[in-house]
Amino acid sequence: MFKPKMSEIEKNLSTITAQDTWTAVDDYIEQHLFAPDPILTKTLQHTEELGFPGHLHVASNQGMFLAMLIQMNQCKRVLELGTFAAYSTIYMAKALPEDGYILTIEGRDTHIALAQENIDASGYADKIDARLGRAADVIRSLPADTAPFDFIFIDADKQSYPEYLELCLARSHSGTVIVMDNVIRAAEIINPENQKPSINGLRDLFTALQDHPKIASCTAMQTVGSKGYDGFALAIVK
Repeated sequence: MFKPKMSEIEKNLSTITAQDTWTAVDDYIEQHLFAPDPILTKTLQHTEELGFPGHLHVASNQGMFLAMLIQMNQCKRVLELGTFAAYSTIYMAKALPEDGYILTIEGRDTHIALAQENIDASGYADKIDARLGRAADVIRSLPADTAPFDFIFIDADKQSYPEYLELCLARSHSGTVIVMDNVIRAAEIINPENQKPSINGLRDLFTALQDHPKIASCTAMQTVGSKGYDGFALAIVK
């Protein structure tokens, strides 16, 4: 049987890994669809210069996705669980109106210090309230009359996602959008041999989301890109 010769492109593709391809496509998306942003670029550079790992923040196209959800739903009040270097925080702050507000919570003191430096340099410090502490404890400590949040991004310790979901639902209103990151973990959620607390926490999250009385609709999407193979869950509060 005749077998045509491989083109140069096919040869190149055959010698690179799936991760290389995913990263290259993310780069292509960013180059074509996003104008260079000096604030976000400076945030990444400062984070790298201080020796912090880059894989802990969202990819640029994911940051834009969060920003677009905020814009589409005309959100003003945002709650973020898991700040790290505040890259996603700043991305979301850029999408908010002048009177917008973000409460972002980070459990590690080294991360919150880095985040505050990036926030102060971003020009959005007046919109961002960065707090140190376990997210569950900080949320519980909020005054009872705290206004509900319009948009919530959960990107913290995975074993606590079921607890975070319930706490966030209590701080939501009808129509609040909740995004939960890193819920697929390279398909480890369906690997019965993986009994890590983080993976079991995500399984419990899916169980909690199923027919939850306070959620109008929800879904989850698998993703590939510069951050590897993972995914997010998206819910709208009833």
